[in-house]
Amino acid sequence: MNNLLSDRFIRVRLAGRGIEQLSLPEVYEVLAADQVEAFIGLRPHQRHAWHAFLAQLAVIALRNCVRHGYPVEFNAEEWHDALRGLTVEKYDDDEPWKLVVDDPTRPAFMQTPSVNGFKEYKKHVFAPDDLDILVTAKNHELKQSMAIRHSLDDWVYALVSLQTMAPFSGRGNYGIARMKGGYSSRPCLGLRPNKGGLGAHLFHDIDYMLTNRSQVLQDYSEYYRREGGLSLLWTEPWDGSSSVTLDELDPYFIEICRRVRLFCGSTSIVARRANSTKPRIAAKHANGNLGDHWTPVDMKRGWSLSLSKTRLQYEKLTELLIGNVFYLPNAMRVKTASEGSWKLVIRGLAGGQGKTEGYHERTDLAFSDKTATAFAFHSPKDELGVLVKKQLDEISGIANALKRGIAVAASGKRELEKQDWQRASPYLARFHKEVDLFFFRFLDRRFVADTDVDKEEIRAEFGTQLVRIAREIFRLAIRTVPCSISVRHRAQALAEMIFNAQLRKSAFSDCPEVFRYQKPETAQVPDTHEKT
Repeated sequence: MNNLLSDRFIRVRLAGRGIEQLSLPEVYEVLAADQVEAFIGLRPHQRHAWHAFLAQLAVIALRNCVRHGYPVEFNAEEWHDALRGLTVEKYDDDEPWKLVVDDPTRPAFMQTPSVNGFKEYKKHVFAPDDLDILVTAKNHELKQSMAIRHSLDDWVYALVSLQTMAPFSGRGNYGIARMKGGYSSRPCLGLRPNKGGLGAHLFHDIDYMLTNRSQVLQDYSEYYRREGGLSLLWTEPWDGSSSVTLDELDPYFIEICRRVRLFCGSTSIVARRANSTKPRIAAKHANGNLGDHWTPVDMKRGWSLSLSKTRLQYEKLTELLIGNVFYLPNAMRVKTASEGSWKLVIRGLAGGQGKTEGYHERTDLAFSDKTATAFAFHSPKDELGVLVKKQLDEISGIANALKRGIAVAASGKRELEKQDWQRASPYLARFHKEVDLFFFRFLDRRFVADTDVDKEEIRAEFGTQLVRIAREIFRLAIRTVPCSISVRHRAQALAEMIFNAQLRKSAFSDCPEVFRYQKPETAQVPDTHEKT
């Protein structure tokens, strides 16, 4: 009872129906109807791996179908036939869709056939989360081996996450091809319809991937086969000592990077792992630039984006989206004739040497159709880029006033030293965190505004928000920043004078209404030990 095509063990919460267990074809059917609210058991860092797997698998299956129809029209039975059609010719007992297959020469789900039997599979793994890609320092942040009591779909998500997202993790454990280097990661950057759910997002990507396949082949003509390329790599035998080349693959191939097999233990499923002497795909020279639907590519270096441990605040996101540093992936493109708004989806692990340095995810930013289109097309993007620079300069002027004012409050002098500036840092971090909450909302409003008058009104509103936050944080800072008691009153008076003078020299100097007195709101002491 572990066949994804026929057995119901994928737990899904459906709109108006509660939690149900479904087969993989039934999952596609309810996703097409946009009824899925959540996959029970899917961990946050596994979301992109599962989404990308479902999208790539659907595109591969639909292209292989005899019947060509729009995927939303398929029912569960048709999805069953489409998926089974990928493997039935070689494996008529559905081995590639079963979690456990005893014959080592036959594949299992996301598990390659082993030509040498199971004698090399020595390391035992008893919980799905121990098979997964996360590496945590001293078992602190995310406890390991917590899924001893697990469900079958926990193994499904762990296998997909490991095989399609894993970095290099020591000798014999090579990483995936769709990342820059061994200690990198596979990111996700894209847009999804704002009004839809998980299904709308998935089928938006599927539709674009189907229609844009020929363009991917043209852009990466030296890599992929137009027809007949390997697509489901877990169905191909692998002894750990050989690699496939990129010119053997389909552009939407689902990769495998580790040798692992599941077995039925005395009470539950157990995994066993084996090392390899070569990566499954010989793609080191590509630096992750393989035309992945969700991966940005560095314009100068030609390698894929690797997220760092830096928070995904507006400064980092504007560089990524509008900074002319990265080629945006196809997932950032929307139909120019579409109507409505779009949400940004960015996800990924920050990779490190022998560890992961945090998981990043943002799905809270919504954009109008005009702005979403401008991200991907250069002519309106130039206009948007000018507006972004203007808005960043406006923030910078207010931030500099706040920083100098707090530094003076800490020292009591006009001539400041390094430690004075450092004492302002936690307050500046709070300021930028607050600005992040509305930066893109104002950017979108200013970009789509019809008249110059409307744009100026929105600009003034934006400046008013910046000044209000700066004043709140400044009032808090002058009461709490360390300062010698003998000069504290003098320092506070001097700091307030300099702070207000600097404010009025900012980019809003031509907009006096921005500086009108506003009733202060309650401010909390910032956590100066907050991790980035």
